[in-house]
Amino acid sequence: MNLANFFSILRAVLTIPIVWFYLEGWDIVSFAVFLFAAFTDYLDGFFARRKNQVTDFGKVFDQVSDKILIISTAVTMLDVLPIWYVLTVFARDTLINGLRILAASKGIIVPARWIGKIKTVSQFVVLIGVFLLKMGLLTFPILMFLVILSFIVTVLSGIFYTMDLARITKMEG
Repeated sequence: MNLANFFSILRAVLTIPIVWFYLEGWDIVSFAVFLFAAFTDYLDGFFARRKNQVTDFGKVFDQVSDKILIISTAVTMLDVLPIWYVLTVFARDTLINGLRILAASKGIIVPARWIGKIKTVSQFVVLIGVFLLKMGLLTFPILMFLVILSFIVTVLSGIFYTMDLARITKMEG
């Protein structure tokens, strides 16, 4: 196992203590672990590209581990986040993952695109915003502004990926 894949797997595993600490009310500890887990997204990309550790497993599991972290944390934060936002994130990722599986069945591995990376960052920002709100460092209206921006990026990325995957897998028409 290379370092890039290690960091992707670690990100998924770190979801467990993040959720547990949050549910126990240990917001600062949960936040610290979340920040480190989010940073592993940068680390796996760094090692994959700069150290030439790109693998088919990494191309897929990097995205899967992001989804495990983001969706699990967002569901845990339904005490703050609107359900429509969490459901949109879940639905978009379920749709795109289904299309990716279809592409993979045709031997096509679909790497992350720039819009997907922006979507992931916007979702990380929303989750960080929830932590900051709970610590009294952010107001609810600012958090809702971030939620709306992330919602827009999430929907747009879903549309772009759907169009790309349809074209790539020749599902058009």
